Amino acid sequence: MRAVQAALAALALLALPGCGVDDEEAMSDLDQLSEQLLATGGEVVEALEGAGLEVESAAGQGDYCQSEPAPGLTFVVGGRVAETAPYADQLAVALKAVQEEGWEVVDEGEHARGDEPPMPYARLARDDFQLSLDDTVREGSDALVFSLDRDDDCIRVSDGSVQLPEDLEEIPLVE
Repeated sequence: MRAVQAALAALALLALPGCGVDDEEAMSDLDQLSEQLLATGGEVVEALEGAGLEVESAAGQGDYCQSEPAPGLTFVVGGRVAETAPYADQLAVALKAVQEEGWEVVDEGEHARGDEPPMPYARLARDDFQLSLDDTVREGSDALVFSLDRDDDCIRVSDGSVQLPEDLEEIPLVE
């Protein structure tokens, strides 16, 4: 009977948030994630620029994700295309360019904010990565923006005291 109680107690401890999480391994996983996303983000920038779009800015950035049942860290890449042509035209060019690089459309349509006219968008996937092509959330701007992340990219850490490494706070791809 004591052996069963001890086993149940051990299982209960493992189920607690943060238990069994190796923060050193989590930091290694975060480094790998950032390297993969920066490489894939660089490919997206090259595809867009190869199609004649001017990528005005692009960067990768570490971030916090999820608080329950345990905190986590993640990494994302985002960028902005210079407003040198109408947004819908830039989106069409960008969509064609990334599809030529193996990205597949998983969702596309139009959305509207407030009284503004509907704007087209596209969500794409390749391997475990998701790419979003959209208009900027800045009011009065029709710039094409992109964001890139990976499926299930919230890396669990033991508790909220684990800080995002300074070298992953922001890494420019295009300045």
